[in-house]
This record gives sequence, structure tokens and C-alpha cells, in this order.
Amino acid sequence: MKKILLLVFVLSMSLAYAQRGGGGMGGPQQGGGMGQRGGGMQQQEEMPEFNATQVAGIFKYDAEEAMKKSKIKKDKNLIQNVSRAIGTYNIKMDEIALLNKDNFDTLNVYVNTTLKSKRGQRGNQQMGGDNNSRERYTDTKDDPKALINAKIQPAKDAVKKAEQNLNKTLEALLSEKQYGKWLKYQEKTKEEKQPKTASNSGQGEQGRSMGGPPGGGMR
Repeated sequence: MKKILLLVFVLSMSLAYAQRGGGGMGGPQQGGGMGQRGGGMQQQEEMPEFNATQVAGIFKYDAEEAMKKSKIKKDKNLIQNVSRAIGTYNIKMDEIALLNKDNFDTLNVYVNTTLKSKRGQRGNQQMGGDNNSRERYTDTKDDPKALINAKIQPAKDAVKKAEQNLNKTLEALLSEKQYGKWLKYQEKTKEEKQPKTASNSGQGEQGRSMGGPPGGGMR
């Protein structure tokens, strides 16, 4: 009789332990999986807005910083001439931006609306869209790249010409070493002013199709 009672006790303990273990493992795993999926969706990066002024390469240099980076000091006459040259360039950038303001504003609205629409299409595909929808998304006839280039290229050309004039003036004013430092500072500044793109490879590729970096128009 005692053996039977002992056996029943052991079996009861085994069943209770199994139920606690199964519930403890199943619940958290399921909850964790849902949390990971939700977190992945929330962490999905959004593509930065298109900015026609940035794509055209329109920006101004800080004269004081430029002279510091180029090691221009002590010579008051040189400092004044370099400051005047950079100031002339900055004024030209203001003029180009003003001349193209209405055109760029319209282009910004159009491109950003297009990007938003394409992101919506991509989201639908990821939720289970068919091959036809994927083909519509990648159809080159819907790509506004040609329109962007046509609208922005004249401004890019004007920026490039102003840059060439600035560099020609500074080359005549500065020593070879100073001019080399200016070119390095200029290149670094241009890279920093390039439009930001999303780290997501698909979105980044889409950003490049929307006009590319401004450096190309200035070099």
C-alpha cells in the first residue's frame, strides 16, 4: 500500500513540474517573438526628405574657418583679400538660390510626394504584394530622375562656375601649401553638405536615383 501511495505521489509531482516548465517556456518565447517583430517595424528607418538646394550643391563657406584650415594668418592684406573672395562666392550662392527658389520649392513637393507614394508601394509589397506590383514599383517610366536633372542642372552649372572662379582667385592669392590645404577643406566641406540618405540599402539606392549628391555638380 505504501509503495502504491509513493508511486502516486511521484507521478503527481512529475506532472506538476512538467506543466510549470511547459508554461514558463512557451509564454515568454511567444511574447518575445512578437516584441521582436514589432520592434523591427518601429526601427525601420525613414528616408530623409529630398532637398533640391542641397542636391544642386548650393551652400556657403565660413570665411574665418576656411582661413584657419588653410593656415592663413598674420598677413592682414591676404586675410582681407581671401575673405572678400569667399564673400563674393557666398553672395553668388544666395543669388542662385533666390533665382531657383520657386522652381526648387515645386520640385521638393513633387519629389517628396513621389517618394512617399513609392514607400507606400514598397510597404504593400512587403506585406504580400504580387509580382505585378513589384514590377510597377521598379518601372523606370515612373522615375522622376530625368525631370530632377533637367530642373537642377542649370543651378549646378552656375555653382560649378562660381567655384571655379573662387578657386582661381585663391590660387593666385595663396602659397602652394595654403592652396592645397584650402582644396582639402573645400572637398571635406562639400562631402559634409551632401544630402543625407537612409542607411537602408533599398532606400539609399532610391535616394541616389533622386538626383545624387551635390558634389558632382561642383567638381
